[in-house]
Amino acid sequence: MKILIIHGPNLPLIGKISAKNGTRLTLDKINAGLRRKAKELGVEIKIFQFTDEARIVKTVSRSRNEIQGVLIDPGALARTCFSFRELLAIIRIPTVEIYPEEMPYSRESFDNSALKDAVQSRLVGPAPSVYSEGLETLFRLIGSQH
Repeated sequence: MKILIIHGPNLPLIGKISAKNGTRLTLDKINAGLRRKAKELGVEIKIFQFTDEARIVKTVSRSRNEIQGVLIDPGALARTCFSFRELLAIIRIPTVEIYPEEMPYSRESFDNSALKDAVQSRLVGPAPSVYSEGLETLFRLIGSQH
């Protein structure tokens, strides 16, 4: 089983945000946790971080025949990612949308996401646990389809 994990814009700056509350969370730590969880689940993951929707659409579209699911934190792109929403409707691949609480406007992005009707599950919570939960949710979704 192969899953794409996509981080949206500004997530590389989560360390700057988390330093204010003393947690020292970084994108590298999030990705390390995702790799551990993927190994535990027995899935292969490819992790990307993009600042624009076009690259997300291009990557998922090109990978559509090789992957079984997508885990995405669209971040600031959430309100306007209509091209990605349309792609998901076309390729019908299981997708889980997540939002780490530490990022500014996460709740607002979650509530107003263009993806909310195109994904199978949506989660908001503290990082890195929301990423782990998202990967587990996607794993179960994919497993239930086979």
